[in-house]
Amino acid sequence: MSLFGNQPPLSVDAVVEESESRSETIETRSTQSKKKSVVWGHFVDTGDKKVVCKHCGSALSKVKGSGTSHLRRHLLTSCKSIGDEERANMLTTQGDDWFDPSTFKFDPELTRGLLTLFFIDAELPFSVTESRFFEPAMRSLRPEYRSVGRQTVREDCVAVFKAGCRVALAELQELDSRVSFTSDIWTSSANLGYLCLTAHWIDKGFQFQKRIIAFKKIPYPHSGQAVADLVEKIWTDWKLDDKIFAITLDNSSVNDLAVKHLESRLSEKMLFGASHMHMRCSAHILNLIAQEGMKLIHTTLENIRELLRHIGSSGSRLQVLNSILDELNLSPKKGLALDCPTRWNSTLLMIKEALVLKGALKRYVNDQGSIKGPSLEEWNNAEDMATFLEPFLDATKIFSSVRKPSSHTYIKEVWTIRRLLLLENHKDSAILRELAVRMQKKFDKYWENPNLILTLATIFDPRYKLIFLAFCFKKAYGEGSEANARLDYVRDWLKKYYEEYEKACMDQDSGVGSSQGERQISKKRKLDEEFAQFKSENLDLHSTMSELEKYMQEKPIDTDEENFNILQYWKQNCGLYPTLAKMARDFLSVQASSVASESAFSTAGRLTDHLRTSMNSETIECLVCSKDWFGSKEEAFDLNKYLPLIRRSDQ
Repeated sequence: MSLFGNQPPLSVDAVVEESESRSETIETRSTQSKKKSVVWGHFVDTGDKKVVCKHCGSALSKVKGSGTSHLRRHLLTSCKSIGDEERANMLTTQGDDWFDPSTFKFDPELTRGLLTLFFIDAELPFSVTESRFFEPAMRSLRPEYRSVGRQTVREDCVAVFKAGCRVALAELQELDSRVSFTSDIWTSSANLGYLCLTAHWIDKGFQFQKRIIAFKKIPYPHSGQAVADLVEKIWTDWKLDDKIFAITLDNSSVNDLAVKHLESRLSEKMLFGASHMHMRCSAHILNLIAQEGMKLIHTTLENIRELLRHIGSSGSRLQVLNSILDELNLSPKKGLALDCPTRWNSTLLMIKEALVLKGALKRYVNDQGSIKGPSLEEWNNAEDMATFLEPFLDATKIFSSVRKPSSHTYIKEVWTIRRLLLLENHKDSAILRELAVRMQKKFDKYWENPNLILTLATIFDPRYKLIFLAFCFKKAYGEGSEANARLDYVRDWLKKYYEEYEKACMDQDSGVGSSQGERQISKKRKLDEEFAQFKSENLDLHSTMSELEKYMQEKPIDTDEENFNILQYWKQNCGLYPTLAKMARDFLSVQASSVASESAFSTAGRLTDHLRTSMNSETIECLVCSKDWFGSKEEAFDLNKYLPLIRRSDQ
C-alpha cells in the first residue's frame, strides 16, 4: 500500500530504477560501451541466474535487462551484514542529480512527499493546499500535478511521523551506549498541558544526536505522579527503560517528586540505583540567581521599562525619538523591545539597548516633559548591573546548547559565577556588594554542592581532567581538608563508575549482551581499534596501569578553547581508551539545561495559535517531533536523508 494513497508509489525500487536509468542514459551518450554499475562490486555472479551478496551471502535473481534496482535496494535497506558507516557511504554515492533538468522525470509521489515535508517544516496550516491559487501555481510548474485536501495533508504528515518513529526506534535499539533526556511542561493557549521529552546520545561515530521523542498531553493536575507515569510510559514505548543515564529538569517541586517516583521504579535497571539520574537545569538556576539580584534595582528597571513602553506604544512618539537619534548620528528604531520580567536575560538585553539609547532617551524626557525617566543614579545602577550580569549571559548561552555537548563546561561556568560573586571584587561599589550578597545566597542553595554527574563530565575534557577540579576546589575552599575531601569524593565516584563500565566492556568483548549492531562493526575499524588498544598495552610491558590511570597520568592537552572538538578527541582516542570513550559518550550526552525540550514550545505555540486551536494533540505531537527530526536549518538539503520518511509505508 502506498504511503500517499492510490497514486504510483515512491519506493526504493522506483527511486533506484530512475537513478539507474538516468545514469545509463548519460553513460550511453558519452560512450557506446555502457559501463557496469558499481553495485556489481558487492555481488558474485554464480552463472545460474543468481548473484550472491558478498556481505551476507543472500542469493538474488539476475535477469538480463532487469537492471540492478533490486540489488541496490538490498544493499541500502536489507543486508544485515553492512555496518552503519558503510551503508551511509553507499547512500552518498547516489549523487545529487535527483533534480538534474537533463534527466529529470516527474514523480508525483516524490513531489507529494516533499510537499508534506514542506508543510511540516514551514508550520503551514493544512488548508493552504485548498487555496484556489495553490494547485494552479503547482500545475504551472508541472501540468500533471494534482492537489489533495487538508485531511489528506494531515494524514501524509502523520505517515511521515510514523516512518520517522520507525527510523528513530531502530537507531536507538542498535545503540550501544546510554541515553540522556531533557523534559519540560508547557501550557497551550487553550490551557492544555503538554510534556515534551527529548533524547540525547552520542552515536558510535561520536556524533551528538538529539530527538524529541514525545510531545504528549499530560492530564491535569500536573502532579509528580502524573509526570512520572507519562515519562515512564514513553520510555517503555520506545524500549529505552534499560538505556537511561540521566534526565535534566527545571527546579520545580513537581519534578522533584516525579524523579523520586522514577528512581524507585528504575533502581534495578540503572547504575547505582538511579541515585544520580536527576540533573537540575543550570539555565533555570542562573535565572533564579540573576532574578534575585534584579530585585535590588526593581525601581530602576520599572522606570526604564515604562519609558520604553511609553515611546514604543505610539508611532508619533517613536518618530520623535528617531529624530533625536538622527541628530545624534544613531540608527533609527522600528520599535523598542520590552523584556519578559520572568526571563532575566531578556531584561538584560532591554537594559543594554536602553544604555545604547541613553543620551537620546534623556533628551526625549527633557524635551517632552510628559513622562519621568530614570535618574542619573538609576542609569548608573543599570550600567553596573549590565556589566555585572554579562558573564551570566555567556554561561546561559553555553548551557543552552542543544546540538553539542555542554556537560563538560558545567564546573568552569559555575566557578566563573562563584568568583564573580566574591565580595572583594566589588568593594568600591555599594550596589554591587549588596547584589553579590543576595545572589551568593541563591547560588549556595543550588550550587554549594555541584552536581556529581556534571562534575565527572569535566574530567572527560582532556584539557581539564581531575587537575582542573583540584584547582577549582582549592580556589573555593583553600588548602585545607574540605578541598581535599571534595576532590576525594569525586575521585572515588569516578573509580566506581569506571569499574562498572570496565566490567560491562569485558562482558561485551566476551559476547555477553553485545548488540547485533556492535558485532557488525566494520572489520577495518574494529582492527584499528584493537591495534590501538594492543599498542597502548604493550608500549610498556611492565605497566599495570588501568586505562583511567593512564589517562590521568597523561598531561592535559593545550589547545584553542574556541575550536576544540571534544567528541573528535574521543573518536580519535577510542582505541587507546575504549572503556573511557564509552563513558565519555554517556557523560557528555547529559544536558546542563532543559532548553532542548523547552525550545519546542515555540514551535508548538505557533502550531496552536488562535487560528488552529482545534488541532488535536496527536497531530501536534506529529508536527513538533517531525520538524525536530529534520535537523538544523543550516544543514544542506539531502534527499537521501528524507527518502525513508516518504517511501512506501510497508517497507
